[in-house]
Order: sequence, then C-alpha cells, then structure tokens
Amino acid sequence: MSLSIKHFIAADGERFSQLYDTENGGFPLYYPTSYIARSVRPSCTHETQKVHLEAIKRVCEWIAHQQIDLVARFQFREFLRQFEIDGLVRHLTASRRGGKGDVISRNKANTYIAYAANYLRWLAIEVITEINADIKAAIDGQHEALLSSVARKSGSSSANKQRILAMRLLDETTQALLELFEDPLLGVQKNGDKGPRMRNVIMLRILYETGMRRGELLSLKFDHFVEAISGESAQLRIERNHHDQFDSRVHQPVAKTLGRIVNVSAETEKQLIAYLDCWRPNSSNDFLFVNHRAGRSQGKPVSETGFNSALDKLKEMFPALEPIHPHLLRHDWNYRFSQKADKEGLDFEAERTLREILMGWKPSSGMSLLYNQRHIQKKANEIGREIASDTINGVINGKESSTVRKS
Repeated sequence: MSLSIKHFIAADGERFSQLYDTENGGFPLYYPTSYIARSVRPSCTHETQKVHLEAIKRVCEWIAHQQIDLVARFQFREFLRQFEIDGLVRHLTASRRGGKGDVISRNKANTYIAYAANYLRWLAIEVITEINADIKAAIDGQHEALLSSVARKSGSSSANKQRILAMRLLDETTQALLELFEDPLLGVQKNGDKGPRMRNVIMLRILYETGMRRGELLSLKFDHFVEAISGESAQLRIERNHHDQFDSRVHQPVAKTLGRIVNVSAETEKQLIAYLDCWRPNSSNDFLFVNHRAGRSQGKPVSETGFNSALDKLKEMFPALEPIHPHLLRHDWNYRFSQKADKEGLDFEAERTLREILMGWKPSSGMSLLYNQRHIQKKANEIGREIASDTINGVINGKESSTVRKS
C-alpha cells in the first residue's frame, strides 16, 4: 500500500484534502474521507484537516504493515490489544526524516496520537451496528489506552512564559535588518534580481513594522493597501480570507487572527508604491506580492514555501539575519510595543486593549495577558523593593520603630 494525501480547490474556493491509495486504483480511502467530511471539516480549518489526515495516514500505514483488517476486527467487536497500541504509537511518533529510532517533536506526537485515537473511536462506532454498554466501554477503553501515551508537558509553565516574553531580535540582527530596509538593493548585481529583492525586503519590513503573521502578509491584495492621505499614515487592511476562490494556491496562506487595520511607516509606503509601479510583474491577480521568475508561476501569488526560500537567500547574503523567522518578528514587535507602552505610561488595561486590537486577538486573549504580565511583574518588583527597604528604615506595621526614632 502506498498512501498519499492530495489537495484540491473546490469551485467555490474551499480547500480540501483526501487520502489516496495510489497503488490500488488511485481512489480516496472511504472511511478516512467520510470521517474528515462529516466529523472534522465542519469545525476545522483546512490546515487542521491536513494534520488529521497525516495522523490517519500513519494509522493506515501501520495496519497495512501489520496486516490487520481493522474494520473487520471492529465488526467482530475485537479491539486493539495493548502491545498493538504500543506499536501504533511508535509508528505515529516515528520521524520520517531522521534515522531509525528518531521521533518527532513532543507536541506533534501528542497531536497525532490524539487525532488517531479520535479516528479509531469514530471508526469503531461507525462500523459496529449494535453498541451496548459493554461494547461502548471497550471502545472507550481503547481510546483511553491510546490517549494514555500522550506525553505530559515537562518543565515549568512559568519558565516557558518567561521564555516567550524574552523572545526578541538580537541587537546585531536588528541593526542588519534596519540597514537592509534603508538600502534594499544592497549587494544586488543583476537587474533581474532587483525586483525579487525589493519584494523580499518590503515583506520583511511589513512583518517588522506591524507584527502581522506570514499568512496575513501573503494574503494582502491591492485594495488592502491604503495610501497616506490628509496627514494620516498609510495602512494595510488584514481580512479573514479562508477559501478565497481567487487564490490559486492550494495551500492557501490565511489570517489566523481577527481582521484589522495596521499602519506602516512613510518609508515603507514609498518603497511599496515603487515596487508596485516599477518592479512587480504584470499579473491578472491582485495580490501585492507575486513570483518574478519566468515560467508558469510568474505573476502568481508568493506561496509560504516561496517566502521561506526568499528569506533563506537573504540569510545567505546577510549572516546576521540568520535568527530571523516570521514569528520571531511578531514576538519582537510585542517586545517593542511593551517598551512603547512603558514610555507612554499606559496602564495595564489600556496596554492590553491596544495590543489585542493591533495583533488581531480576541478580548482577554491569553497571549495579550501573557505579554502584559510585564506590567504586573514591574509593579511587583517595585513593591518588593519598598518592602525590602523597610528593613533598613525600621518600619513595623507601617510605623517607624522606636529604635529608629531614638537614634
């Protein structure tokens, strides 16, 4: 059995994927397709559906290798034994790129195990015609046995939060980035490379100035760019765009957060206008950032893979940029926002509200509350220092001690 996940775009723009057995007729597998369509698709994005399918693909690979007819087993009310569950977990968590015995990351492994367990429970309920209390208990037992393999998170939750708060660009990386923004064509020799370089630097500059996600950046269109007028700064409008029928990318970059409007600097506006007027290839689509190289993909919107490749090329030419990845720029934006909030003297609620608007987070978002812990920690440190100083000043229950008064 040779399994492959294939991706499609429906006429209305919806993205969907199916699991195929390429050796036996090339048809989509019935039960995985039914499960995704009926149980996953109604409540999950296409990206999440693909992760479900990858977990199911590993389940199907394992049962094929073990020569297990899982549907028949379930129909006869026979469920996976513990040693079989252990073998399935090993297959679910095995690394495809590393050597024998290498495993995927803990978070990905936990996700695959949970999704596989949900699929197997659904499959058992789907194929067993009559389910009594004993059969239900057996199905639940198999489900719990699989979930028991999920690795518990290790390490301190507080330490992990502090790690997130500390994530920012190194000073030398920031300096190299700002120099590149100032001179986007630095080091470019060939005329044919100037357009792609301008595009790549402007994309990085937008991520740096706005903190938007990569998917939001790659989804920007002409009408999302509003030039400065009447003293107002230029703006970019971020919209929720799932299943855009005018987007030719099967793996469509999407906005994961709420729609919003963000401001960009006058210099970014100037460079973006110059790029659109002078460098961007003519194209029938209206995405801001498109492929430049001649060929079938010329003029089509930049994919996430294309963006990553462009960033890698910049890192090769400018080694100081090596630590950069799109989400680190988002963390760095939040670090700089916190500094600005401190300088402006914003209180906790004002900082949180403004951060949520600019990041596209829902009110009382966990991430905004996490970043705003800086203010709470700062206030706690101030009070802690005052209490510590009381030992020097001889303060008891808010009153100066007699010993201090006599001296």
